[in-house]
This record gives sequence, C-alpha cells and structure tokens, in this order.
Amino acid sequence: MSTADLGVSESFPSRQVRTTMDVDCPEWLDFLHGGLQFQAIHHLFPRLPRHNLRKAQPFVIKFCEEVGLSYSIYGFGEGNEIVISRLADIGKQCSIFLDATKHYEGDLY
Repeated sequence: MSTADLGVSESFPSRQVRTTMDVDCPEWLDFLHGGLQFQAIHHLFPRLPRHNLRKAQPFVIKFCEEVGLSYSIYGFGEGNEIVISRLADIGKQCSIFLDATKHYEGDLY
C-alpha cells in the first residue's frame, strides 16, 4: 500500500485503491468498525452510506480485476501489523528530518 504521489497522470480510482486497504471481517462485526473496514470503497464513493459499503465491495473487486488494479484486503491482525509498521516508518522519516533540520541549523552538536 503505497502513499507516493504519482502525479496527475494517475486516475482517481487508481490512487484511491492503491493508497488504501480494506479489513476482511465477518458481517456481524461491521458495527464495531463503523464502516472503516471498507476504506477503498469509502474513498471511491465517499457519500455511499455505511450500510451499503459491504454490498459495493464485490463490484469494486471485480472492477479492479478487470482493469488490473491491485485491491488490498487483509485480516484484522495482519491489517493492524501493516498500519503499525507504516506508522513506525513515518516516525523514522520524521526523526531523520528533524535531525537534518537541527544539523542544518547548527543545533545537533
């Protein structure tokens, strides 16, 4: 799940599907997630009511297969691992940026 900016040449559907992921969970757990488990669908159709997100998922998956887009869907545990890992990467990038800024300003040493 990349968050890189590919510029204006990337289509809206491609960007939304590439930069999001869905969490696979049973229907009876939908109340717990409040629709957040359908991020790709929500980003494609932000005004679609939460109770219709699950119904739209098969259509979005089929569309992605037809046009060659990779649709990311993970289990609850694996999805959380991916998010936490990504947040750790962002934290490291921020630390590097802050160190570089301090060094540039002469405050590091």
